[in-house]
Amino acid sequence: MARFAIGGVDIAAFFRYVLEELKPLSDRFGGTLRMVCACLLIWIIALTFRNPMGDLGVFMVFIFLQRNKMMTRFVAVLVLVALILASLWILGIAYLSWNNSWLRILLWGGMFWINYYLMSRFPKLSVVFMLPISFASVFCFSFDHDPNPNTLISQLGWVWCAIGLTIMGSFLVEYFFGAPSALDLLRAEVRRIFDHAESHCLGRADGTLSPLTLGVNVGVVHDQAKMLQKFGGLTPLQRENCSRIISAVGAIDRIAFLGDFSMAPDASSRSDWLLVASHLKQLRKRILQGVSGAPAGTNDAEGHELLGISNPQLAQAMRELLEAESCLDPSGSGHDMPLRQMSEEPALLEKKDFTDTEFASRATAATMACYMFASMTDWSGIHTCMITCAVSAMNNVDSQVFKQRLRIIGASIGGLMGFLAMFLIPHMDNLTGVLLIMAAGTGISAWVCMGRVKYSYIGIQMGLAFVMLVAQDPHATTGFTVIRDRLVGILVGLFAMRYAFVWWTPKYIRGEEPTAAARLSPI
Repeated sequence: MARFAIGGVDIAAFFRYVLEELKPLSDRFGGTLRMVCACLLIWIIALTFRNPMGDLGVFMVFIFLQRNKMMTRFVAVLVLVALILASLWILGIAYLSWNNSWLRILLWGGMFWINYYLMSRFPKLSVVFMLPISFASVFCFSFDHDPNPNTLISQLGWVWCAIGLTIMGSFLVEYFFGAPSALDLLRAEVRRIFDHAESHCLGRADGTLSPLTLGVNVGVVHDQAKMLQKFGGLTPLQRENCSRIISAVGAIDRIAFLGDFSMAPDASSRSDWLLVASHLKQLRKRILQGVSGAPAGTNDAEGHELLGISNPQLAQAMRELLEAESCLDPSGSGHDMPLRQMSEEPALLEKKDFTDTEFASRATAATMACYMFASMTDWSGIHTCMITCAVSAMNNVDSQVFKQRLRIIGASIGGLMGFLAMFLIPHMDNLTGVLLIMAAGTGISAWVCMGRVKYSYIGIQMGLAFVMLVAQDPHATTGFTVIRDRLVGILVGLFAMRYAFVWWTPKYIRGEEPTAAARLSPI
């Protein structure tokens, strides 16, 4: 069958992939509705009180409102801590270097370096150190253009008002429209892992599994189970059982991608993978659907057949899975097994391409280069170049480049939506029409944001770009220069980061193997 391809890209396969990403997911419509309602509520209040930082409150909704209530509250706490640190940094630097521009530049550079270092040192708390860089990037140019303490305090006050309004609006929308719990999200992720692992086993049995297919990521379940235990949603024994079973399923999925894919599986290998897929299907029904009956793997004949798999690696993985399943049987020996000490990091540790010091130095050099370029050209509208450096800084070249691509794609689509909105806004004779335009733009962005985790960052960037264009001032914006400045700022920031980490003495070009892409943070 002929395939329509352009530049080596299968167009039909590409559109099938896009449709797969856009298909409905669990609570996707509900999450989109909550984001749209929160954005409209906060923007109406910002317009009423003419908050000059109103756009900050609106697009922070895409950061605050997570997939479950627990994560929303957790991110809110992290953002508040980050805002406190940012305020202390900004006020401290202003106090020490109010009339000394060179000292102020040195202090800004030192602040960036310290926060970048801590981002690399504590990657799970990177948002706490990334946001101070983003907030300070805006205040850098305020010092240069208007070194007035009253103006600085006023701007900080409006920022606090915008963040507080976002928190209250997000919590209020979640209260009225509901949101899935963290336990529901954990069950959905477990179901997804079982479904993908089963399909990969069936694909390996049929010889149709592609080596380009992404394997399951068990680290997400480990992180969710760990957080649930810390907040009292799971007991230590429940977390141990969940982690052991998911780790065993992840090991089976990794084995499915080993070997030569060009050779058709023999009868013995095909039988092994079909047997494993059938077992995973039964286990999934038992765990998630409460199917009654004898626990999978407790039947002697079935257990002997599973342990008699010809592939030694697969047999060992199945042995670990059966051992993990024994803890689910209330009448079996697994019920009396002692609780083992859980490792705090059951997933593989993320590799770093640079030391923490080298990463901080490169990221600081890129950020300060953007600052100097914007200052020398007197083009403060492109301050997004410094924010781009902060949000895309990751101590892994592959992950950083991937996140930068998502940012430019999302910002371009959001900018295009804002560009089209500015043609319609002047023709609206009342606030209702403007709110409908805002709802449409934020709705499209929220739908993408609530989609697949891997590409949800595109939706965040679409929402940020659209809101920053339409709600730039305490009224609906109709100036096209805002679009130009934002996109130029993003391109300058991406160029600076690419030069600092890729074009200037890149490590992976010298023969070192690139590390696997790390899981992206919510921001």
